[in-house]
Amino acid sequence: MKLNIFLVMSALCVTSLLQAQSAGITFNLGMGEQKADAIVFKKDKQKISGIVKFPGFADKKVKIKVGEENEKFASKDLDSIQIFDANKKLWYTFVWTKTKVYKKKGTEFKIIDENWICKMIEGKASLYMGGEQYGIKEVKVEDEKTKEKVKEEKMKVVTKEVYHYLKRSNEDYPVLVSMSSNALSAGYNAFFREYGVYYFKDSPEIAKKIEDKEYKYDDIEKVVALYNVKPKKQEPKAEPKSEVKATKTKATPKAGSKTTAKKK
Repeated sequence: MKLNIFLVMSALCVTSLLQAQSAGITFNLGMGEQKADAIVFKKDKQKISGIVKFPGFADKKVKIKVGEENEKFASKDLDSIQIFDANKKLWYTFVWTKTKVYKKKGTEFKIIDENWICKMIEGKASLYMGGEQYGIKEVKVEDEKTKEKVKEEKMKVVTKEVYHYLKRSNEDYPVLVSMSSNALSAGYNAFFREYGVYYFKDSPEIAKKIEDKEYKYDDIEKVVALYNVKPKKQEPKAEPKSEVKATKTKATPKAGSKTTAKKK
């Protein structure tokens, strides 16, 4: 009972924190302002290419340099921003959207006003990342083939709190399912167990592994990637030849053909 009260209060505290962050303390981890080549997609279907300053979580305006001119657009007039890395091979999509937090597990939500969140994985359940400030930084990841740790550049939240949202195609807004931190991490796994188990209830195997702490809050990308894998189709088993019975078919006259009886 105490745990449930703690988790509900945590969700409500997160709500308050999200609404207050624009005026609160920023925990900058030495990234500074970052800019990159980008395409801004407006809600009126216009596309604008230029150099964009990475949007902050609650930024009401987005600044883009087109040629030698600087322009600003209200976030409410934008649909998304596609930001490219230095090699222009990878990109990150930021969306200006409302989000949801659970008030009670599976019963009620509280809708949070629009903020800029970054799509990290697209699929059956798309994963979004949110936080006060974003930046591309070098991180260590596991190489799929060698299983060794290698360095690669990746979009990250570069301030203290990190929020992880999930959205299926039939859901209206991304839902806060997990949290983490670039500082202390107390209580985050309890939050993920409560709401992760509920969100993934349609996958009993994943839900159980979250419940049993086999998957923790910092495994969120791994969990989503696993959830999005399409199940392999079962191929019908071929019948052994010995069991295949030959069947005789009766010859039937073709449509429109006439049969005549022999005269006696």
